[in-house]
Amino acid sequence: MVKKKRAGARSTVDEQLPFNIRRTALSLAVAAALPGAMAMPSVALAQDDDEEPVEIIEEVVSYGSFSESIANSIATKRDNSSIVEAISAEDLGKLPDVSIAESLARLPGLTVQRLNGRGQVVNIRGMSPDFSTGILNGREQVSVGDNRGVEFDQYPSELLQRVLVYKTPDAALIGQGLAGTVDMRTVRPLEYAESAWTVNGRIEQTEYDLVTTQDDTGERFSSTYINQFANDTVGVMVGVSHATTPSFGRNNNAWGYYVGDGEGNVAIGGGRVWARASELERNSLVGALDLRPNDQMEITFDAFLSTFEEDQIKHGLVMNLDGGAMTAFETHNGLVTRGEFAGNTRIGTENNVFLRDADLQSFGANLEFDFLNGWVFTGDLSHSSIDRSDTAEFESNGGLGGAGGLTDVVGFETGEDGTVFSVGRDYSNVDYSTTDAFYATSPFGWGDPNALAPFQPAGQFGYNKVFDVEDDINAFRAEMAREMDWKGITQVEIGYNFANREKSRQANEGVITSGVIDSGTGDLATAVEVPQGIAGSADLSGWGLSGANTSIIAYNPYDLLASGQIQQGDYLYDDILEKSWVSEEDVNTMYVKFDFDTEFLGLPLSGNFGIAHQWWDQASSGQNASGSGAGLVVGSFSDDFSDDETLPSLNATWELTDNLKVRFGAARTLARPRMDDINASGFYSYNATNAVASDDGMGNVTYFQQADVDQIIAAGLSPVDAYSLVSPWSRSGGNIALRPWIADSYDLSFEYYFEGSASYMSFAVFQKDLKSYIFDQQLLFDFSGLPGDLGLTDITTGVTTSAQNGEGGEINGWELSATLGGDLIDPALEGFGIVTTYSYNDSEIEPNGPGSQSDLPGLSKDIWSVTGFYERNGFSARINQRYRSGYVGEVAGFGGARSGTDLDEETVVDAQISYEFQNGALEGLSILFLGQNLTDEPFRRIDPGTGIPTEFQTFGSTYSIGFNYPIYK
Repeated sequence: MVKKKRAGARSTVDEQLPFNIRRTALSLAVAAALPGAMAMPSVALAQDDDEEPVEIIEEVVSYGSFSESIANSIATKRDNSSIVEAISAEDLGKLPDVSIAESLARLPGLTVQRLNGRGQVVNIRGMSPDFSTGILNGREQVSVGDNRGVEFDQYPSELLQRVLVYKTPDAALIGQGLAGTVDMRTVRPLEYAESAWTVNGRIEQTEYDLVTTQDDTGERFSSTYINQFANDTVGVMVGVSHATTPSFGRNNNAWGYYVGDGEGNVAIGGGRVWARASELERNSLVGALDLRPNDQMEITFDAFLSTFEEDQIKHGLVMNLDGGAMTAFETHNGLVTRGEFAGNTRIGTENNVFLRDADLQSFGANLEFDFLNGWVFTGDLSHSSIDRSDTAEFESNGGLGGAGGLTDVVGFETGEDGTVFSVGRDYSNVDYSTTDAFYATSPFGWGDPNALAPFQPAGQFGYNKVFDVEDDINAFRAEMAREMDWKGITQVEIGYNFANREKSRQANEGVITSGVIDSGTGDLATAVEVPQGIAGSADLSGWGLSGANTSIIAYNPYDLLASGQIQQGDYLYDDILEKSWVSEEDVNTMYVKFDFDTEFLGLPLSGNFGIAHQWWDQASSGQNASGSGAGLVVGSFSDDFSDDETLPSLNATWELTDNLKVRFGAARTLARPRMDDINASGFYSYNATNAVASDDGMGNVTYFQQADVDQIIAAGLSPVDAYSLVSPWSRSGGNIALRPWIADSYDLSFEYYFEGSASYMSFAVFQKDLKSYIFDQQLLFDFSGLPGDLGLTDITTGVTTSAQNGEGGEINGWELSATLGGDLIDPALEGFGIVTTYSYNDSEIEPNGPGSQSDLPGLSKDIWSVTGFYERNGFSARINQRYRSGYVGEVAGFGGARSGTDLDEETVVDAQISYEFQNGALEGLSILFLGQNLTDEPFRRIDPGTGIPTEFQTFGSTYSIGFNYPIYK
């Protein structure tokens, strides 16, 4: 049977062993297969009868499972035809990571953006998650988010065998990204070659315990079972994982620094302080069934299921300060660092809930059939889907009654850790027999007057943003492959892949207002009491508030809603309808790839070259809305677009010596546009005064008509400028006619692998020449059929601000990585080692358009990671420190929309100590002690004008104790 990769499963170490592979890498096909696997003896891999035995040229003695996993990762990198980074199961199972996102952050050129203290999305080579894809067992995965970027915290590390990050693609790599492709691999039971059953568990404790209603302890448990039956013709693998992870955060936030003191200095104009508590519960199941009835056929079924629930609550104060009189006490470099606001300040509380419930599932079936004439057919069917429901934010506001109303005297002290406030009044009092009790109310008069008209005079007590997202990918792949021996060509692969993807987003938003009728007026009451049975308090002392009053009222807004004191009503506003859409695409890919193995200048040269042609149809439906309240009008809209692209690729490895390799990769790559950019929805306005050509003041008004626009264009003005001048129509929304990001990528890597040691060094340079970049621009839009006063003018075309393909640019950089064992210095240092990486990224692209001086989202110029470890005689200790310089990150803004913001540099430290019993009744048992975020690294959003944080958030450290135990192996 021809030894080749499956269409649904990228090449693994045992499928492409070179002549000088280490014994360690061979045994790791077994040792790394189990989550949290222990060190295992070397075993021979099962081989087909017609295959030559693999020659073992050198042997590396491993003193522990972590060093084995390092050797496995090095072997994978060494023997892959593409430029890749790899992590074995041991890295994922025993480093202090709740998901694979944190482990990926330690690879060269990769970083993660933290959300509530945990890694979530991955940036590859300074490019945002839009430019990379995640695949599971070779199949493209859906995203829990609103777009395509895979949120890797959905995938538990303990259920994965290994992860490969492809930095250069080949023609047969389906689902490839422009920046890179993260390929997550689960265990193949027949490749594993023996039965095993392991269990592991951890208990974790957070440093912070800020909210008494939330638990500060969590747990993780998992188990994996693998077995083979019927003379190794049937293989079964089942893995389960449960994690309950608590998280706390302290946060202070500034709306900006814009209040002047009359002497050229600026002070904070408003902001928030709050305590956050959340609990994430994730339950996952992975399974695989391998059937090999004869030497010609193999059938594989696999499944991955995950439920993901997050419950988060925040309690805090919000302060609108710029209406008050500010007194500066201290200033520094143009900033008021200490002062006081008095007079018309307005202070309120926020008790906000965030909920997420997501169900992820992925199924695949793969058939491989050898026709005995040299051709091997592979067919693959797959399905991946997500169903997500979010309470993106349920906000409940309130303030104090009594003398002074909502005003207070607020002191502030601003520095590199944000702002600490002091207040003069007590915001925790729910004793309504007093004159200064707390009420649920509308402290700031927020909201659109037209949308709030049915709820006056009460107004907006809060807001509830709920989103439902569904994402489905159904794919089919067929491939024929054959080994060859023709002028250096060793194999050819010809294939076709079809993928249908449909993603929908539904916005369900509502205003929170009074639920009580004022007996005197018959109107909704402007303030309502909070039942004492649901009221508690949150302590913001020290980091958020100082002085005599540091506690605020704390309650769950859903409890207040259930009490009837507040209610939710419809909020009719045009941009809410713009957030709902359905987008669908059919993507077809034909490809041919040739593997080669020849010589250049008398030295071995191997690799692959090929070409893929991709064509697609994309369509979307949605609403275009205008106005608010009783004046809201809505028109349905849909559109479609088709295009294609040809993608050549080359990967070549030149072996200068047995240990020194030079790799070169060149490819045209693409990343499909964001789903929220190709949607059909938008919000628009019809401004009749914009179309007025003349008005004599006597009631005789003349309006521009289409013929006038044509004349203006004929006179030399651009169509966009012409319609901007005289059309009454304008819009903001999606653009279905977007083409993908396209880039020509070039990679060069020098790699040296040390003899007799699991050590290597690598230096790589890369350049990506983006042919276009997608950013918001003005373009023409046909408003025919949408409500508007068309009796005034016959112009139905106007200008929309939408994402559009525009000018591209270059991204380039270099990476240095090394894994060095202590045995390179002296045999007495065997067991010691260091894994280190450094990356530099640069870009000339201005993502907000030429001349905007904007930075590419996700790009940190400097990235490094260092792991020091010692492992011998069952004892293992390691510590990792990773760093990324400041960058533009994407965070959820008001209404759940993404927004770019300057994020400060960060350095995160994790550590682990473990011991594996080598003999006796406890042989094989490992005890683990873990620590995450040991230095409590803050998350900072930076104000570009002052360099002071607009948001400063800390999460505390997390400590865990756990075990790994093989019931049998």
